Amino acid sequence: MRHLQRKNLLIGTAMSLLATSVWAQDVRLTALDGDVTISGELLAFDGNSYTISTVLGRLELDASMVRCDGEACPAVTAQISEFRISGSPTLGKDLIPGLLSAYGSSKIDAFASVTQSNGQRGAVSYEVMDIAGDKIAAVDIGVSNTTDGLADLLQGEAMIALASRPARNREARAFEEAGFGDIRAPQNEHIVALDGLLLVTSPDNPVRAITEQNAALAFAGRITNWAELGGRDAPINIYVRDTDSGIREVFDNLLMRPNGLQIGRNVTLIQSDEVLSQVVANDPNGLGFTNFADGEGAKALAIEGVCGLQTPPNAFTIKTEEYPLTRLLYMYTADERLPVHAKGMLDYALSEDAQALISDAGFIDQTIRQASVDSQGLRVASAVVANRDFSTFPQLQEMMSQLISSDRLSTTFRFETGSSQLDARAQDDIVRLAKLLSSDAYRNTEAVFVGFTDSVGDPELNRQLSERRAGQVVQALLDENPNLQENVALRTIGYGEISPLGCNETNTGRRINRRVEVWVRDVVARN
Repeated sequence: MRHLQRKNLLIGTAMSLLATSVWAQDVRLTALDGDVTISGELLAFDGNSYTISTVLGRLELDASMVRCDGEACPAVTAQISEFRISGSPTLGKDLIPGLLSAYGSSKIDAFASVTQSNGQRGAVSYEVMDIAGDKIAAVDIGVSNTTDGLADLLQGEAMIALASRPARNREARAFEEAGFGDIRAPQNEHIVALDGLLLVTSPDNPVRAITEQNAALAFAGRITNWAELGGRDAPINIYVRDTDSGIREVFDNLLMRPNGLQIGRNVTLIQSDEVLSQVVANDPNGLGFTNFADGEGAKALAIEGVCGLQTPPNAFTIKTEEYPLTRLLYMYTADERLPVHAKGMLDYALSEDAQALISDAGFIDQTIRQASVDSQGLRVASAVVANRDFSTFPQLQEMMSQLISSDRLSTTFRFETGSSQLDARAQDDIVRLAKLLSSDAYRNTEAVFVGFTDSVGDPELNRQLSERRAGQVVQALLDENPNLQENVALRTIGYGEISPLGCNETNTGRRINRRVEVWVRDVVARN
């Protein structure tokens, strides 16, 4: 699992060391972040790794990831980590430079500063300096788009690609054919943040919500007047990103293609998300799409499904992936060794320490949040409206009696399409949730895992499936922390299709409805 791989990423200053043959003295090897220390007899050093004899047996450790203490240690000289990051400006513009600086100040011994200058091919160069004035890392960040970033990674011109969409099938095949392995494997595909693709208009526009179908028709040029959307009698001015941008492809995949449509020709192309928001905000008749981080100034429209359910874009609905236009933001690496500070910065970006910085940059971080049942009023109303079959009301009543004194966590588990395998994000969330529930804040509470499905198939079979999937999540948590039940009680319930958060008439709605929610409550004695 990913957390096991990440625990092996030892962060710190890279070293190149003089080769030697056989040693006969004890040394102490310490991870450069200070977390792990191993002592033993130094048997050999080849310039790249130490071989030592310990009480655990013979071990070989990467020299660039540890500090050697002891008389037998060879001399060391500093080595500069040089690497390039390329891809989506959504991440590269503000977040990655901030992560680089925060990583240096919190994880690199003797860190002093990060300086910025213009690099080659339009990149921005950053030099990480230590307190002695020596350069310890040189990083080029080139912002273009997701497609170019993955191409740079494939061609060896970048070591990390920034992506505002998942790698396409043909891109994944290209990496495999080049001998880089599976680009979408856990060790290569890293979810760094979440974002919401916002449908935006001017604050002066009276329209507050739009259906997915009507939005698609407007962007396709089939609906051309705001009066057709409940607004003023005025033309709809459409603003979109360029075709190579990651957000454009996400928009096409989430909204246009499911409705069998393409963006029309009578549109205005904008080269950045931030500028698009500004242009739309200043046009009372404008309609466009942008990301959550760059939506400031414009008004985001709630999404109304074909069945009448509305979902506003906010941090909680994006964290739970219930907002239909949620997207994940990625950092990709290839199957090859990274320079120590490239590896260290990547590991830091995925850590809990970086989540506040990710949020400050305008993105949705992956920290688990808690919401009271009161704030879930929309989902309660949706459950009542959607259940037109009166025979399901006893189940609905039972569900609400179970959850009425509970708080919902933002962690929501989903599975690979057509599979019982947890999806990539869910595997990471297992680690986060196990850590959270084992903390003192949740001692002597009960965590209730509530499974739901879409409405396809037999209702009773769906209920059974939803309960099994809730059980799979609990088992994954216990695999992660076998002692978890000493701190918190774990319970599973399956309610099948009775509480939809999306419209089952669409693929997106069905995907949203196939989920396992996590609710927590105080343990109460019951008769």
